[in-house]
Amino acid sequence: MAGDLPLLRAPTPERREQVIAQLSDHFAAGRLEVDQLEQRIELALRVATVAELDALLADVAAPASAGAPLPAEAKPGPERRGGKRVSVAVFSGFERKGAWRPARRHYGLALMGGFGLDFREAELGPGATDVYLFTLWGGVAVTVPPDLDVETSGFALMGGVKEVNRHPAGGTERPVLRIHATAVMGGVEVKVKARTRRAAAIEAGAPSPPEGDDQS
Repeated sequence: MAGDLPLLRAPTPERREQVIAQLSDHFAAGRLEVDQLEQRIELALRVATVAELDALLADVAAPASAGAPLPAEAKPGPERRGGKRVSVAVFSGFERKGAWRPARRHYGLALMGGFGLDFREAELGPGATDVYLFTLWGGVAVTVPPDLDVETSGFALMGGVKEVNRHPAGGTERPVLRIHATAVMGGVEVKVKARTRRAAAIEAGAPSPPEGDDQS
């Protein structure tokens, strides 16, 4: 009985953060689905004891050591078009911009944090690129160029989703960016901004301007 007493104590904020980070690791590794991750994160923020918190990890593979950093695939970086990619901001934030290659399925999670995804210089493959965004007590900002075909759908609970739907004239082979957003006591904003001069030059097949000669 005495050995069980620590498990009946209320978890510290640091312990909750560690479990949320481990759940995000398991999602990135494909051991949890999006709805399972959402449910467990909500529980991790509410449960009253350490035992209840640890139970959220009991049916997945052995968690990473406490306080371990998120794996490389959960952070911004180069990515091939195939498969999926995960961006996670837990009590923190980052911005993904410049030249990058999104995967066909990109998952973004903002948990008491926030991040930005800028697609103005992104290299999208043919067909649809699906971006699934979930924010809980956080925020996500998505920036798209005016000539990109964009479809947005969203759900908000005590939060907001600012949707953008644009279908510029062009052939059927143009890339399509589909954004699926869920905001719980948080916000997801999709905004349209002109391409940078570098991105416009690349699109036109001309030499890109120097790194310092650009507009945001």
